Amino acid sequence: MANILLKYLEERHKKATQKVEEPKKVGPVITISRSFGCSANLCATELANILTQMEGNPNNPWKVISKEILEESAKELGIDSEKIEYIFQFERRSAIDEILEALSSKYYKSERKIKNTIREVIHSFGEQGRVIIVGRAGSSILYDIKNALHVRLIAPLDYRIEGVSQRHKISHKEAKKLTIDMDKKRAMLRKDFAGKRTSDLDYDLIFNCKTVSSEEIVQLIVKAAEMRKMV
Repeated sequence: MANILLKYLEERHKKATQKVEEPKKVGPVITISRSFGCSANLCATELANILTQMEGNPNNPWKVISKEILEESAKELGIDSEKIEYIFQFERRSAIDEILEALSSKYYKSERKIKNTIREVIHSFGEQGRVIIVGRAGSSILYDIKNALHVRLIAPLDYRIEGVSQRHKISHKEAKKLTIDMDKKRAMLRKDFAGKRTSDLDYDLIFNCKTVSSEEIVQLIVKAAEMRKMV
């Protein structure tokens, strides 16, 4: 009986003195989703520069992640990045295409496998932190990271159509068709990765690009990141 009691007390003491591991720190990460025709890349680049300057550590800068997602995903899958680019070009392979590729290439990967790998890669970037992810269904994939800020850029349809028409040098009619089509495809991509239809409730900040300038958007995101102690 004495031995049992002694062993019990030793185990209690061992547990009490064991160092408790701190939970793994993930993030910070900022995602920027946008309606087609709302410019986000320039905002993201400027945002990364400002956050890096604020922290005063140029050797560990904030990064805008884009092509790295395709490259890392392709590396994980052991295939060329061109073979998975169609996912972000909002295209789908037909059943016939999949069968033919499976028969002709030992490197064939199913669309489900590709999307799962892309999801894992984006999540890995989010966990590493100090990144800004534009599009790529970032907010849908990184919803579970607490140290994150999810931003959405919107604008009235007519305003976006006018901008698309000027930038792409196409007619108003063509710009309208392109804008509506791209909005639908991006919504489908977000739904594919989220497993549900996304809504405004999935974002922390929503900006109207018609009434808020790019400079103002960047400064407001910086302020929000400061308040959340992300920088």
